[in-house]
Amino acid sequence: MSSPHNKNKHILLLLGDIVIIICSTYLAVFVRISAHLNVLDIYTGATSFFVVAYTLSFYIFDLYKLNYKFERTVYLARFLLAIFMASSVIAIVFYVFPSWRFGRGISFINMIIIPSGTYLWRIFFQTVFAETKRPKAISIMGAGEAGEAIYGVLSRKNDYVVKGIFDDDPEKWNQRIGDQIVTGPSSLIVDLAERNEIDAIVIAITHEKSSKLLKAVVHAKTKGIEVYDMPSLYQRLTGKLPVDHITDNWFVYNHLHGMDRNIYTKNVKRMVDIALSFTGLIVSLPVMIAVSVAIKLDSLGPVLFRQKRVGIDGKIYEIIKFRSMIKNAESNGAIWALEDDPRVTRVGRFIRKTRIDEIPQMWNVLKGDMSFIGPRPERPEFVDLLNNEIPFYHLRHAIRPGITGWAQVNYRYGASKEDAIEKLQYDIYYMKNLSPFLDLHILLRTVRVVLFGMGAR
Repeated sequence: MSSPHNKNKHILLLLGDIVIIICSTYLAVFVRISAHLNVLDIYTGATSFFVVAYTLSFYIFDLYKLNYKFERTVYLARFLLAIFMASSVIAIVFYVFPSWRFGRGISFINMIIIPSGTYLWRIFFQTVFAETKRPKAISIMGAGEAGEAIYGVLSRKNDYVVKGIFDDDPEKWNQRIGDQIVTGPSSLIVDLAERNEIDAIVIAITHEKSSKLLKAVVHAKTKGIEVYDMPSLYQRLTGKLPVDHITDNWFVYNHLHGMDRNIYTKNVKRMVDIALSFTGLIVSLPVMIAVSVAIKLDSLGPVLFRQKRVGIDGKIYEIIKFRSMIKNAESNGAIWALEDDPRVTRVGRFIRKTRIDEIPQMWNVLKGDMSFIGPRPERPEFVDLLNNEIPFYHLRHAIRPGITGWAQVNYRYGASKEDAIEKLQYDIYYMKNLSPFLDLHILLRTVRVVLFGMGAR
């Protein structure tokens, strides 16, 4: 999660792009016809679509992240890919809807000016608004597994520096965690706070906190020190919740937005699911026909693959996908998908890589078995196993499973218990922070995952 300061910078970067795209359109019209025209009035549709296409493409390719060096080759490659995608989409849409478009000359000039202007804007932005503040000094209270976990995250962040690890258990004193030595009891943070040597404290203790610890923390707060609990800081920095370090108590006192029965979760999300799945099935019909023929020619067996999955409230339903494996691939029982799985057919490798095999699931969305966005639906055989071995695994069934989701765009295809734990941490983060904006973010990230073939097996 971004700080308010960084969010303001993201908005400024976006606004700069919008201004440049509109101004470049004015310039392109002037260069082409040597006249000053109000393009927002005369070419409203075309100008608006230019703005939407380029800014969305930049977003999909992570060009609004602030931790990149804009002049580096990797960033430039992303930038050029984003420009190519936006320009291609504009060309296709203008061909289909000719009443929207500029003349070809204006569009061509615009597609030269916009990349130059937006890239130079990024160089200027980085030069003027480069982050110069010092890293935040933070102390960790708790030298157990939770303390080690949050230390591992903080040590990889440039905007934090760990200033001491403390624990009231004498047996943990002088132990090493990374490059830190567990210094002593919680009372020592009072001295650090008094001397203004720390900016924040994270409490990484999952069991009952002692009165001694709480008094030390309260005293530090009176000195202006920020205090975080470990799960909240962990999710803020990683986009997932540490299921091994939270308790039932934590869930009682923390709001899970995915459990709300508000207008978005009850009505709007379902209406969007119906609209997207209905439209998607119609638009993708030519692709589905071509894939069906390819599957039939490539291997024996049915075109569609049906399999039982666990849905909302633990209800069993039948998922529909294009078959990507050989016939009777699981004649010996259910197993996790493997890296370079020999059961996958030639066509299967392609449709898995491009996620085309997922298209028929839009029928499941239309029926109400699934949502477009939610936890990945798992098989009953694996759910029974994981429910017994992973804490809070059952919570992911409190909402509809999804074709895509926060876990799917952030983590590779799950194929083990360890993968299931990792993806659960993303799923619970999604349930805690569910909102229209997070869903939109996931949809746009999904486009990038599909374009780059990330995480498929």
